[in-house]
Amino acid sequence: MSRLAFYPGCLIQQRIPEYERAARSVLNALGIELEIVPETVCCGGPIAESFTADWVYLSIYNLARAGHLGHDTVVTLCGSCTNALTRAAQLLATPETSAEAARRLEPLGLSAPGHIEVYHLLRVLADHEQELRDRIVRPLMLRVALNNPCQVFRPGQTMAFDDPMHPQVMRQLIEATGAEIVEYGSEDECCGATLYLSDRKLSLAAGRRKLEAVHGVDALVYACGNCHLLLRHFQHAVIRGQPDLRQKTLLLPQVLGLAMGLPESKLGLREGEWL
Repeated sequence: MSRLAFYPGCLIQQRIPEYERAARSVLNALGIELEIVPETVCCGGPIAESFTADWVYLSIYNLARAGHLGHDTVVTLCGSCTNALTRAAQLLATPETSAEAARRLEPLGLSAPGHIEVYHLLRVLADHEQELRDRIVRPLMLRVALNNPCQVFRPGQTMAFDDPMHPQVMRQLIEATGAEIVEYGSEDECCGATLYLSDRKLSLAAGRRKLEAVHGVDALVYACGNCHLLLRHFQHAVIRGQPDLRQKTLLLPQVLGLAMGLPESKLGLREGEWL
């Protein structure tokens, strides 16, 4: 069993525990154990980033915590966390940021990490795609639509993972389960979640547009906590006045876990809900 550092982020821990449960179950089945990074704080983006350049030191602190455990790779589940931590790791290469980080971390008994990689769950699964395919025991008879997590791939020169405008990795993983992928033309558009705090009306309109486009599929599948927050937890607000737009949703590791024959309870799903 290999071990990777895991930064859960505040959204996953506080509001979407089923995401972490499903991710751990799938990765454990692939021989990967997640070691949670202790005493972490908010990644800083996009909220703190909107009003202070010091957000980066929140992310660097989290990276230092992971380095203190002896890891050089940090796994995340949230698109915003992935993006913020990745940019922070790159900024650490600049002398000014590195020196300031060292000054801030020293009183905490920490030091700025050396080279450290930030991997979203999608990237970990992509690296183990063949092992995943070998574990599929229950092909899924589902019609699903995908919503790619935009901050995991963009900006491309920063994230350097897959095609930033038309990523394929999630499609490849879902295709391995046997599920039919329904095209709707907006797979790569933002769901609207990160707009919620600045423009609630615009955020809900973006989410509604997404649900209207995928209406009729068995499930909308995504791999980001922000997407889940808006399109599942806030769906009642998104579809207000039009209840027929209600849409079932699934997190990527839940879909993979179902195809791998894992118990629904280990995926954060109600027994008998999907199979």
